[in-house]
Amino acid sequence: MAEIRIAQYFKLVTATQILRYQNYFVGASSTYLSESYAFAPFRAEGALASLNGDNENLRILFPNIEVALRLVEQANGNRLSELTFVTAWLNASEEIITPMVDYYIGIGASYSDTTIELRFRSAVDSVGSAFPARTLTRDLVGPLPLNSELYLR
Repeated sequence: MAEIRIAQYFKLVTATQILRYQNYFVGASSTYLSESYAFAPFRAEGALASLNGDNENLRILFPNIEVALRLVEQANGNRLSELTFVTAWLNASEEIITPMVDYYIGIGASYSDTTIELRFRSAVDSVGSAFPARTLTRDLVGPLPLNSELYLR
């Protein structure tokens, strides 16, 4: 019987620092792409793609512990932080064999007595089939937006 082994790597870039955590190697650090990730207990929920091409939403849930509180404080309430989230399949030797990388932008955070929730949306939005087959230039769209909204003139 084969075991399923999945590690998740969380790299959060804020205005002042870069924070790296993983949730598989309990009490130890792990290296991914030559960067060290400390252990933190977290889980990811809600990354879904839709047929309409909406931005994906992702929630990272931490227990209400000091590490998670520092994450929120240092990321200005998780506003406009940048998240690189890697879901990695591991072999029996616990080596990464299939990583899946997603990129997100922080949109907020919330607290409860037991949980801290960091909310993100995908950094890249899809384009529908009705989109004009033209090259987008500043003349066509004006100043490029920071979100997924484009207005053609």
